[in-house]
Amino acid sequence: MRKTRSLEQWRNIIEEQQASDLTITEFCQQHALSKTSFYAARSKLNASSGSFVRKRLAKCTCQ
Repeated sequence: MRKTRSLEQWRNIIEEQQASDLTITEFCQQHALSKTSFYAARSKLNASSGSFVRKRLAKCTCQ
């Protein structure tokens, strides 16, 4: 069954992901979220707010 979330709910979900130590893929898997929906909501929030959502970059472990 498809669940419809408000933009405010998505804002909270995105903030929770950013505060976690998880990648978007890991976070979505653990919370049974579609990555496509996550990215679409983030894009919609960015467009509506006129500001960017902070992005967490992973350190390269290459040598």
